[in-house]
Amino acid sequence: MSPPLQRYAELLLDWNQRINLTGARTLEQVEAQIADGDALLAASWATVNRVIDIGSGGGLPALPLALARPEVEFTLLEANGRKCAFLEHVAGTLGLRNVAVLSGRAEEYGHRPSLRERFDRAISRAAARPAVLLELALPFVTPGGDLLAQVTPFDLQLLDHASRLLGGGPPRLERPLAGGTTLLVVDKLAPTPRDFPRRVGLPNRKPLA
Repeated sequence: MSPPLQRYAELLLDWNQRINLTGARTLEQVEAQIADGDALLAASWATVNRVIDIGSGGGLPALPLALARPEVEFTLLEANGRKCAFLEHVAGTLGLRNVAVLSGRAEEYGHRPSLRERFDRAISRAAARPAVLLELALPFVTPGGDLLAQVTPFDLQLLDHASRLLGGGPPRLERPLAGGTTLLVVDKLAPTPRDFPRRVGLPNRKPLA
């Protein structure tokens, strides 16, 4: 790993002793989680200027991507205040001027005009079940953008209706990743109806698929 990534991994393990940021307990395990982000780096970034990470947690995959793509603006959305403090600490320590941290819920921020459909790409790492994640993430993505997410395998047909309802195209699974996850890709084809995302908690209690 590069020195900045090494420092990030050290900070993650240190803070993880006080805050539940990741299931990784060793440097090798953190390295494996960081390596999963290479699948996102392999995607096209030619037209990507603004990215939002939904449920950032310990900063994966957003912080390693922000290091690799300094020309791209990254917004890290996290509901847990202590995790936000960690994310801000890492961004400051590593001098990541292309990173902004938002504390709050996607169900609420997704309706703000300054954020709704303002991002070229949404990313996430196992932040929610696929149907829930689509409802939380796609409202932030401008038509022509996409969602890239690390998820556990599931039946794609079950997600197709939810994706189309939210303005997305047919979901596809691109490649297997470590830890039994896979890369989900959804292209944003049309604006998301104003009814979505639904109020806080409802997407999780009554998912669209």
